[in-house]
Amino acid sequence: MTEKIPEFVVINKPTFNESDEFKELKQKIKFQKQQTSKFSKKILLGDIVTTTDNKPDTDKYVIELFGVRKWYQTGDILTPVLRGVDLKIEKGKFIVILGPSGSGKTTLLNTISGLDKSSEGDIFVLGNNLSLLKDSHLTKFRRENVGFIFQQYNLLSNLTAKENAEVGENLSKRKENKMSLVDIFKTIGMEDQMNKYPHQMSGGQQQRVSIARALAKSPEILFGDEPTGALDEEMGRRVLEILVDIKNKYKTTIIIVTHNPNISEIGDTVIHVKNGLIDDIRNNANPKKPSDIDWS
Repeated sequence: MTEKIPEFVVINKPTFNESDEFKELKQKIKFQKQQTSKFSKKILLGDIVTTTDNKPDTDKYVIELFGVRKWYQTGDILTPVLRGVDLKIEKGKFIVILGPSGSGKTTLLNTISGLDKSSEGDIFVLGNNLSLLKDSHLTKFRRENVGFIFQQYNLLSNLTAKENAEVGENLSKRKENKMSLVDIFKTIGMEDQMNKYPHQMSGGQQQRVSIARALAKSPEILFGDEPTGALDEEMGRRVLEILVDIKNKYKTTIIIVTHNPNISEIGDTVIHVKNGLIDDIRNNANPKKPSDIDWS
């Protein structure tokens, strides 16, 4: 069977009615739906499709954003959240996203992870333009390529730690070069507690099991939304140490959102979000160890 050669497709945008905000919005929504219907399956099969005339550099960057906007509409009220974000994230880095409440940092995380769709622009993740994927295809992409760690652990209460991790393992499409569950539980320091149930574990232990579940998928990218937010200092530092170890050991790209600016000191790259835009990007030449940062 001949392997399909990926195509690079540039979509030419029509002229929108910029004199009327809501007419323009409706036209853009209709346009995106049309292009999604046309190209979603082709994107999953490997085609690179752009609405901004940009081609991602998949050798260097795991994520690239071009002109990304996100808005919410309630009746006649239009609420912009992301206002035209351009961003490139290198492979195998530890990325920390900071920003005040309402800045758009969580929306940014949700759109680059495929939990939510942008309203306009291109979001290339591993070469896939998530902005043009149908909901079912977004689900498939998330299942096969990324892992999630949330502030709430979302463990299945009737399953042991090992069985919860196996849920993640069963979702993985990568059968080669996978981390074994034993290796994963050694990495999180819980190899002796694999048969415990969530109610038998502390909050920090449950969070570590949620990391194990995410790792069992062998994801290219691991996303964390306030992964230490519900933990005390000791467990919070331990979770961060595990994430840094994962980045170093498996070359996994780690991207977390946090409200704690001190955590930014462990990141390779720190992204500040303000008013729906990237306010600042800073690279740490010598990231600190989690044990060396202030926690207050």
